[in-house]
Order: sequence, then structure tokens, then C-alpha cells
Amino acid sequence: MTAQGQPNSPFNFIQVIIGALGTSYLNVIIFFLAGAAGASRRIGPNPTDVVAFDHLLQFTLIPILFFGLVVFLIGRANKGICKIAQWVGLVIAVASIAFPIMHAADAATAVGLSLIHIVTGIGWFFSVHYGNKKLHVPSKDVAAMMTP
Repeated sequence: MTAQGQPNSPFNFIQVIIGALGTSYLNVIIFFLAGAAGASRRIGPNPTDVVAFDHLLQFTLIPILFFGLVVFLIGRANKGICKIAQWVGLVIAVASIAFPIMHAADAATAVGLSLIHIVTGIGWFFSVHYGNKKLHVPSKDVAAMMTP
């Protein structure tokens, strides 16, 4: 809280936790539905490279929670960074769909992993959503602050 009694953060970190858990639940559903549709979950030419259930949770929960904390802490000092982080994370998640599409052993695995990447990107976008409108900073002001 600031001296004026307003919160000093652009969003509450609990929304990152809720977003990470919700995204993980959706990804688990997609994981098992893809398996039911015949996904082998094999990636690359090596038949032992399989996307396991624990990988799904590790690569969903840890990045959203860790980077959500980073954005939360940076956002306390520079409120406009949240909008930038939202879009950068979403673009990275969508761009990373190229890997499972190019390296999946079968189409069901490619589709399943691509959907997981999309859901993770959307989950990230809403996890670091700038929810405190009292502290809103227009993005053009952020660009002006970042240029020397």
C-alpha cells in the first residue's frame, strides 16, 4: 500500500496462482483427450522422447508462477510493464507451437501439444492481466518511459 492508501501493484498475485492452476487443469484435460484420440506423445526421432504427465505440469505451472512473480515485482515499480508482458508471453507461447508441429511423431500429438501451448499462452495472458484500473498507465506512456 502506498501512503495514499492505494495498492502499489497492478494486479494481485493470487490471480497468477489461480491462472496457473486453471491453465494446468485445462492442459491435463487436453493431455488425456489427446491420448484418447491416439496421441503417442513422442517428440523427435528418438522413440524414448515422450511428453510425460509430469512434464505437462512442470512446463505449465513453473513458468506461469515464476514469470508471474517477476512481472508482479517489476509491475510494482513500472505499472505499464504488465501489458507488454501479457503480449510477449502470449506471442512466445503461440510461436513455440512450431516445435511440436515439426517434431511430433503423429498428428494427434501435434494437435494436442499445440492446443496445450495455446491454452498456456491464454492462461499467461489472463494471469498477469492488469486488473487494478486505479493504477492504469497507457501503453504509449510506457514506451515513452522506456526510451532514453
